[in-house]
This record gives sequence, C-alpha cells and structure tokens, in this order.
Amino acid sequence: MTKQHIASKRTGLVSVSRFSTLEIPEKERFDLWVAGSHCDCRLRDKDSVSFSGEASGAALGSLILSERKWSDPERSASYEVRRTARRIRTDGHDFFRFTIFFQTADLEGTKQPGELILLDAAQPLEGVVEPGQSISLALPRDSLPRHTEHWHGRAFSSGIGRLLNDHLRSLSRNLPRLREHDVPYAVESTLQLLTAAVMPTTDAVRQASAPIRDALVNRILRYIDLNLLEADLTPDRICRDIGLSRAKLYQLFEGSGGVMRQIQLQRLRRVYRLLANPNRTRARIAEIAWRHGFSNEKYFYRLFKAEFGHTPNETMATASGGEPRAATTDLDRGTGEIGRSFDWTLPFGMFGR
Repeated sequence: MTKQHIASKRTGLVSVSRFSTLEIPEKERFDLWVAGSHCDCRLRDKDSVSFSGEASGAALGSLILSERKWSDPERSASYEVRRTARRIRTDGHDFFRFTIFFQTADLEGTKQPGELILLDAAQPLEGVVEPGQSISLALPRDSLPRHTEHWHGRAFSSGIGRLLNDHLRSLSRNLPRLREHDVPYAVESTLQLLTAAVMPTTDAVRQASAPIRDALVNRILRYIDLNLLEADLTPDRICRDIGLSRAKLYQLFEGSGGVMRQIQLQRLRRVYRLLANPNRTRARIAEIAWRHGFSNEKYFYRLFKAEFGHTPNETMATASGGEPRAATTDLDRGTGEIGRSFDWTLPFGMFGR
C-alpha cells in the first residue's frame, strides 16, 4: 500500500492516483504515456519536442474519473489515435468514456474546446489529439441504456449535456476533497445525469425514468441501512434528509409494501445475520429484537418466522451446528450496491481486462 493510499484511509478521503512522465527518460515518455490507452497512438512529429504529461484519477464505485494535461502545451506534440476493428476483437475492452477536451480535438470530426463527447470502446475510432488538457469518465457498458452506443463520437450540446459537462468539471475539481462515504451519492447523481443526457427527447427521458427511479430507491435504501437502529427513522425524516415529498416517497415504495415495510424488512434481515453468526456476542433474542425496533417479542417472532420460514431459536441452533441456511446468500448481497471489482490504469483511466 502506497503512502498516498494510507493517508487517504486515515483522512477518509478518496484515494487519488497520479502519474507523470517528468521522471521518465525523454525517449520513453510517449510510449509509457499511451501504454494505458485503448487506441493505437503515434506522434505526428517524433523529432519535434519531447513529450511531457501528467495524469490523476480515482475509482468512484463503478466509475473511473481521470484528468490529463500536458506539462508544457506550447512545446508538446500532437498525436494520432486509431482504434481498429481488429484491436477491438483482440483486447476485449468494452466501456463508455465521456471526455471533455479543453482544446480542439479531431475525433470522428472536429470537436471544439470544452465540448463533452462520448467514445465507445467497442467501436472504431480515428483522429488527432492536440496538446492541452482533458477530463474523462469511464464506466461499464451495462451502466447505461443500450442505445448509448449511438452517441459514439458525438458532442453533447443540449441543456442536460451542458449540465453533465459542468458536473464532470466540478467532480474533477473537488475530487481531492471527496470523502469515501460521499462516493455512492456522487455516483448516483452522475449516473442520473448520464442517463438523461443520452436520452434527450421527451419520449426518451420518459424511458430514462426507470433507472433514475431505481437510483433514488437505492439511495433511500442505503440511507435506511445507515440509520437502521435509530428510533426516529420515519418517513418524515427520510423525506427531509433525502429531499423529496411524502407523496413521492410513498409512490416509490407502493409496489413493495410501503417504506415502513422496507425499514421493518431491513431490520429483520439485520437480526437474522446476527443470529446466524456463530461468533456473535451472547445476548438474549428479546434484547436483540428490542435494539432493532421490535418492542413486542411475540410480534417479532411472528414476523421473523413469516419472513424466513423458521424461528429465531432455530436460526441460532443451525448456526451453532455449523450449518448456515442457504437464505444467508441473498441476505448478504447488499441492497442497491453500486460498484464492482476491476483493474484500471492511468493516465487514461481505462478498465483492465
């Protein structure tokens, strides 16, 4: 573990990785710079100047945010990029990358400084990158609607597109100050804007309501999980802290028994995990139930058996015998989890295989 990662864990801040060519011999700089790219890259004039660049980035749940800049744009060379069908078949990269170039870029057509464009790693690409600065956000293909691929090489100029552009700039600017516990909320807001940006028409925005709704539900479920043992966990408190109306909250959960049912269900699952753990601290079932908001012991037993098919005592007996029930698989998956395990590299913030 690097000093940088240790410091991040101590402060609770997101760990930001950094890369620079300044300590690399001049003849090797460009090759190492583009080694993390998903394209074949070639300097337009190898004899012009030495290449120098810096990059920083961080993994935010399932997203990778990165920034690149030339150390001396006035003395740096532009380079050509190509992603061929053959390379696509060979390397297997499959993600979307939203990029803001702060200089002119010739990628699938000339892009003006400051425009936000989408590049699809599963489609061919050809163009020229000029010296300057850029911000990129890479994310797995399945994070966005299927038709997102049609935006390959295009710029986002709509109102939502400009909001997304501003959002990515702000996220990059505040990355060193972002705390780990804020990451899920940053990811959700980013995914909502991304979804709305790739579905700009009225009908498309209506279609995008489902993933946006799901993201909001997941945020509420995580809030419930974080505050599960607090006695004042009520719909009014959720509405106040999440920032939505009671009518909207009830609408979101009307098909799953209501928001209070979700609170009750998460509390039951938390109790189940405690009772099913053979290494748990010894405590009476009634005490555990009371700590999780169940003041009536008989009512708790009835709810527990209706949900899991067996009593709390049977759960403890099974755990003591070393034979945990299969039901724990579903209970331990986590609700609305955002993120996955993956490898990524700088300077381009790309997903590894």
